[in-house]
Amino acid sequence: MALLHCNFYSQELFSGTDLNVIVPTPDSGEVSTGADVSYFHPGAKFKVLYLLHGAFGDSSDWARMTGIERYAQAKHLVVVMPSAGNSFYQNMLHGGHYLDYLTKELPAFVHTMFPVSTRREDTFVAGLSMGGYGAYKLALENPERFSAAISLSGAIDIENIMSAPQNERVFSCDNLFGGFDQIHGSRIDLFALIRHHQENGTELPRFFQSCGTEDFVYASNLGAKEKLEALGVDLTYEEHPGVHDWAYWDTHIQRALDWLDI
Repeated sequence: MALLHCNFYSQELFSGTDLNVIVPTPDSGEVSTGADVSYFHPGAKFKVLYLLHGAFGDSSDWARMTGIERYAQAKHLVVVMPSAGNSFYQNMLHGGHYLDYLTKELPAFVHTMFPVSTRREDTFVAGLSMGGYGAYKLALENPERFSAAISLSGAIDIENIMSAPQNERVFSCDNLFGGFDQIHGSRIDLFALIRHHQENGTELPRFFQSCGTEDFVYASNLGAKEKLEALGVDLTYEEHPGVHDWAYWDTHIQRALDWLDI
């Protein structure tokens, strides 16, 4: 396996930005046992997972805190891990245009630089906490690109999450969304975005949602599950003992990758 670190100038963020990418390559175990490594060849195009960090994180989190390299190698999967600050994957009023970066500029860069498939059925997005919201948001902004979206302990119901006083102190709703009152019924609201697509007959991705039963976002995830089920989307929901930590995310990203059936 190869872990590649990139830093490049983003026109949407108006700055250099970091990116970590895992590419499956023949490893020592495969070579020493004579395993078939024909998957790695000139012209190969791998399935790709865009993997998003949570609040206060960056592009290095998943590689440092989990076994994602090993899991991606086993699946012959390219994993793209960008940095997005505390943007909630939005175009910030005062700051970088993270949504445009992640849905336009980054995919173009990845398709140019790395051996990834551009087919919808080969393209997925996942994230934890803030990145769980981001995964669903990216998939719903580009349903023609993503066939599946995965949320682990996600802030899916953004209106519910941002109604907590402590979150308004940490995340400026004015800077992220133009104010708390701008969320409901807008494209920031994932449930409203789903309804918009359904009204227009858009094919939606499959959704995977997992949360620990002792997690502080568990109640919000239950509420989000009920709203998603009421909308009739293709949702796989799981809950397991656990809190908002890397032990849970390391375990359940493996389950999510199995769910992708790749």
